[in-house]
Amino acid sequence: MSYRSKIKMSVGWIYPIGIASSYVIAIIEWVIRDYLQKKGFDIGQMPYFTFLLVGLFFMVMGILQWFRYRNWIYPVLGFLVGIATIQASFAMPGHFNILKATYFLNFFLIVLFVVVNWHSLYGQERFEANSRRLFRLAAERLYETSDGYTERPYSAGKIGSTKDELLGFVRFLHGNYIVRPFYLEDTISITFSMNTSLLVIHDPSEVSQVILGHDGTVVVKIAEKDYRDYRERLSFDQLCASMANVFIRFMDYYQKGLESRIISELKSAR
Repeated sequence: MSYRSKIKMSVGWIYPIGIASSYVIAIIEWVIRDYLQKKGFDIGQMPYFTFLLVGLFFMVMGILQWFRYRNWIYPVLGFLVGIATIQASFAMPGHFNILKATYFLNFFLIVLFVVVNWHSLYGQERFEANSRRLFRLAAERLYETSDGYTERPYSAGKIGSTKDELLGFVRFLHGNYIVRPFYLEDTISITFSMNTSLLVIHDPSEVSQVILGHDGTVVVKIAEKDYRDYRERLSFDQLCASMANVFIRFMDYYQKGLESRIISELKSAR
């Protein structure tokens, strides 16, 4: 099996599927309304049911994303977009001006909300996308299955680097939305997750992490939620060892001045 199919589909993919399905439902509703009109029923042509269904879809997705990522921006944005979608059916000619006014007011609030929270929205999408790429790279050549997840940390040996090199490496990864670092007294925890938003965590133990010691030690801790996103129960120790090797390889690229190879390798893991 290719590593490309080892990870379950991202929540974000539900949006295009749901929106595409709404067009089909809208056509069906339009045909039904047209048929009823021809039969003499006093019914409008506007597919109000579809607008309502899509509006509820955005609201439910916002709630689901909050449970997954624990980031409050998703339910708020989902509610605003859901209300705007329902209001859109009443913003057409032939309805009261007050209904049109509330629609455009809500649309303005959505634009304002996105502008104000753009850093969080953009950062979350980049962090999650790169985290998924990290997990794909780690599982690229793993095919052995085992009993599954364990909470114990995995010691992956040492890397040869100075403290300044380590700090520069971590800053590079953070600046490119690959990891979020937590700087401790003798270690740096670089965190990544396909689930919980890195923007809202307060402790690195809440998500997957690689702990880099100032003395070069490397310890891997993969969160259960991330491990469960694999379609198969991969060998946990092998997965941790492979994840450590990904970052050790990235450090080697950084030390040789080949930072672009880090980005290229991540982008290849689609």
